[in-house]
Order: sequence, then structure tokens, then C-alpha cells
Amino acid sequence: MKKLLLSVFAFLLLVSYSCKKEDPAPENPYESVDYDQPNSTDQPLDPNSIAGLHKNILFPVCANPGCHDGTFEPDFRTVESAYATLVYHPVNKVTLDSVKLFSNRVIPHNTADSWLIERLTTLTSDYMPSNGEKLSQTQIDHFKTWINNGCPDINGNLPVKPDLQPNIVAYIAVDSVNNRIDTARLNGFPFNPFVVRQGVNMTIAFIALDTADGSSAVDPGQFTVKQIQFSFDMNDFTSATTINAYFYLAQYSAWLVSVPTSSWSSGTTVYFRIAVNDGNHVANSVFPRNESIDYYKTLYAFYVQ
Repeated sequence: MKKLLLSVFAFLLLVSYSCKKEDPAPENPYESVDYDQPNSTDQPLDPNSIAGLHKNILFPVCANPGCHDGTFEPDFRTVESAYATLVYHPVNKVTLDSVKLFSNRVIPHNTADSWLIERLTTLTSDYMPSNGEKLSQTQIDHFKTWINNGCPDINGNLPVKPDLQPNIVAYIAVDSVNNRIDTARLNGFPFNPFVVRQGVNMTIAFIALDTADGSSAVDPGQFTVKQIQFSFDMNDFTSATTINAYFYLAQYSAWLVSVPTSSWSSGTTVYFRIAVNDGNHVANSVFPRNESIDYYKTLYAFYVQ
């Protein structure tokens, strides 16, 4: 009897547990969220800031496929890349009439010498954006205001100009009576090597300027390296012939290099690179470089006739 009572008690206890209501599931805090309604709104950007310029102009208008999408600089894919490839970024550019030289894409507090403004405001057909309508005056004024404010970055910090390597600007080649010979290009194509007769006494004059400001700038006449390297291969200068400059023309900021064309056989194409150093850098400033586009490499070359 005792065993029977224990069995009945155990059965009743099991039934009571099996019929007990389960605890409710914990509340999901996200069930009440209406995902069809935005819970935040974009704050309008200052159109005179680099963030506003990038959002309103640089990215939608200029970062098109094959343009400033990273294919070539300046790179407008992001605010950071736009800023890095614009502010104090060195360039070798002149106006179409070759009157004025530009050494930087954007110079803080200086719209007159910023190449970006030249490209936006030029009255020629060479304006930017090249694949669309010219920017409105209001849009251009936003760029000018940003530059006149010192080019603050996305955090409002003003840039400090770096002590960059000297900027190699241009060259000309003349014969023994100072007639220019670099304008006659092979087959008449402007970016082909220029043609020089074998045995002609040729002088190449090149201009390279220090990019530093004020008292930190080095007079090009005091450069510690000023030379031209010559090679038969546009990309391989490991065995290049190097000739140092022999004279400095202060009025033109130009160094002169005497080039003996008799050293090369007729029918030979010779590529050259200009190398300078202001004494403040370990590496020389060289142009063209391996990463330069090919038409610069052929522009800096001559064909011995």
C-alpha cells in the first residue's frame, strides 16, 4: 500500500509540472521600431567646406568613370583623397598662352595661384569639368571661399605647407647659336621626341624651383644636385649617362647642361630625366619618373637624325 501511494504521488507531481504554463518570452526591444521612418536626418553641409564641395560638386560632377575616380589625380572618390590631392599638391602647369606658371593645385589663401581655380574659370574650352557644363559662378565662389579661408580640412584644421622636393618646371633645347631645336618633333607629333642632328652642339636649359615658402626656400642656384640622366630605355635608367649642369642663369632660374649629340648614333632615341636636390632631402627630385605617363617620357626625349 505504501508503494502504491508513493507511485500515485509521483504521477500527480509529474502531471502538475507538465501542465505548468511556460514563462513568457523576454520582450524584444526592436519590435516597436518603425523601420519605414528614418530616425535621423542628414545635416546640411557648409557649401564652402571641403565636405560640402565634395558632396555637392567634386563627387557627383567630377568623380565619373575614367575621370577623377582614381584613374588619375586629383582623386575625388572621397573627401580625404580630394583634400590630399588638391591642397599643396605640386604640379607643372601653365596657362594656355604660357604666360603664367602654376606650381600647386590649391594654395591656401591664394586663389590667383591655385591651378584648380584656373581650370574652373578659364575662358577657353579647356575648363573643368571637361565632360559637362561649366560650373556656375556660385559654385566657383564656394571653391574660392574655401581657399580664402585657408583650406580647412573636414575637422576644421588648417594645413601646414610641407617642405616638398624642388619642382621641375620645364626645359628647352638650343643649338650652338641659341636656336630652339626642341620644337621640331618627330613626324610632327607634339609629344614625340624632338629631332636633333648628330654632331650638333646642343644645350638643354631646365628650370627647377624650390617649393618652400619665405626664408626656408632654397635659391635654385644653390641646389646641391642639378643634372640630366640619359638612357635608351624610357623606364630603365640604372645604367644611364649622367651629365652635370655647368652654368646657372639667375635671371631665368635655369641650369644649363651641355649635351654631346655625337655620343649617340643616328636613328637613336635618347630619353632623359632631370634630377635636382635643394640639399634638404635624401632623394633627388626627378622628372619624368617611372610612374609618369608615357607622353611625358617621350616629351623628354630626342631622336638623333
